[in-house]
Amino acid sequence: MKKKEILIACIIVALVMVIAPVQSQAQSGQGGNIRFGNLAIIPGIGLEGLYDDNIYMGNGKQYADPVVTREEKKESDWITHVKPSLFLNYTLPERGSVNMGYQGDYAFYSTNTSNNWKNNQGSLLVDYQAPGGIIAGLNERYTQSEDPYGSANQYGIGRVTKRWANDVKLKLGYNIMANLRSFVYYGNYKQQYNDIADYSQDYTDNEFGLGAESRFLPKTWGFVRYHYGQQRFNTSAPGQTDEFNSDSKRHRADVGVTWDPGAKVSGEVSFGYQWRRYDHEYTSAARTARRDDANTWVAETAVTFMPTATMSLTTTLTRAVRDTASDTSERFTDTGIGLNLQQAILTKFVLNAGLGYSKNEYNLPVGTPRTDDNYLANLGLDYNIREWLGTGIGYYLNRKSSNIETNDFTDNRFMIFLKVLY
Repeated sequence: MKKKEILIACIIVALVMVIAPVQSQAQSGQGGNIRFGNLAIIPGIGLEGLYDDNIYMGNGKQYADPVVTREEKKESDWITHVKPSLFLNYTLPERGSVNMGYQGDYAFYSTNTSNNWKNNQGSLLVDYQAPGGIIAGLNERYTQSEDPYGSANQYGIGRVTKRWANDVKLKLGYNIMANLRSFVYYGNYKQQYNDIADYSQDYTDNEFGLGAESRFLPKTWGFVRYHYGQQRFNTSAPGQTDEFNSDSKRHRADVGVTWDPGAKVSGEVSFGYQWRRYDHEYTSAARTARRDDANTWVAETAVTFMPTATMSLTTTLTRAVRDTASDTSERFTDTGIGLNLQQAILTKFVLNAGLGYSKNEYNLPVGTPRTDDNYLANLGLDYNIREWLGTGIGYYLNRKSSNIETNDFTDNRFMIFLKVLY
């Protein structure tokens, strides 16, 4: 049987030519059979069949307004996903690790073949602590996307949009003493769409930060942080300059709690307040639409608790201010909560279940601003046939309820999958 496993691994290596995110490996706990000293090479591939009852995420209603497009149609389809991956994980004993990865997602529609899309993502994660007390970290993720699931600001939901994004986060710290350390932070995020019609979504964001952390329990640290950020839109409307776009500057102060690796609780609790000011008050030379400063509380909280060796509970709480486009004064606050459960059953089954809710509160239209309630749910059962081979079934719900009817939709997805991670 060992020879068959080696043969399968060789076939996977031949299929997978690039590298996949190590985060997937850490979450699944699988793979790592191919080793050269401190280096683990983990190839993988997944096949998924998915029935989606609303591929355009529309509400299925007809409107006389010609601006309303096919996205309002409610159409179902069977989608086949092919997901190759490869992980490289190099351990630095007692110092940290270097992880590189690639993951692809190739989607093929049974009927609406013009909607076929592909996503490719590469990542690099470096975590290092020097003997002299210096702490260094790098987290970079590059993504080329075409999927119809939109972005964080709800743009492009229901249609294939070709785009790329690069997200880099750096930190450099120093252990001042056993229970006190300081950090400097830098982050850069850039996204660019291929079609000039999507010009309003092209931007670059830079953020600088300072922080201090103090240990008050063996593996628990409290922190304070300050960040300064700038957002710049890269592409202007045809025939227009950038003097009326949504460029902005912001200040943010945060307090929270974080944990060392190996603790029963992992992740971070972070709450803060953000002050945001726009560089250009008006959206056009007509000076009819005006931007107001956006000052509000924010949060970036995700905590995983493992009460037993077979169970993990993850809770999330997020709040952010999001601009919808570069050429408008429209924005919204996005506040969301979530709860996810992962429970091992017997020795080969894993139950996954989750619930999520977010509220999008817009500043427009004047008088009756748009408000969206978003509901998410997922339920799945994985069966680990072998250490490197698994299958499963799942269900996913995405429902948006808005006070502006054209934004409503309900999307149900049912899936079955097979995965190999050697």
